[in-house]
Amino acid sequence: MRNGAAVAIAASAVVALSVVFLPWYALDAYEPNGWDATWWARGAAAAAIATIVLLRFRLYAIATAAAALALACVAVRVIAPPDFGFGFDGLTVPVHRRIGCWVALASSSLALGLSALPAWRSWRSSSGSRRASSAAARP
Repeated sequence: MRNGAAVAIAASAVVALSVVFLPWYALDAYEPNGWDATWWARGAAAAAIATIVLLRFRLYAIATAAAALALACVAVRVIAPPDFGFGFDGLTVPVHRRIGCWVALASSSLALGLSALPAWRSWRSSSGSRRASSAAARP
């Protein structure tokens, strides 16, 4: 396995672990982890685990799609934090982002970038061999 894929596996593991163990938001004294805070984080953890499995089986193109899904799930909740169901007659309740969502965002970005490299290389080498074979076939 290439070093980039190994680092992508580690970054995906960090995504999944940050969902479960790190606080993502703070609403006064309430600081839930990603798993307890939102379904989007649960989806990111599932996509990160799928990325790990797919990279281990060297299915780089599908792993890249799973890593992109993990990044999208995290990005949704970084951009729009949940309101936790508190509505006070139109008043907004401030929800602050904590370290977990930032760790997940950074590691999911790294996982996507590094899982795309082997997919790009394999696509590049296969398209290069097609070009060489078509050039050899010309008279």
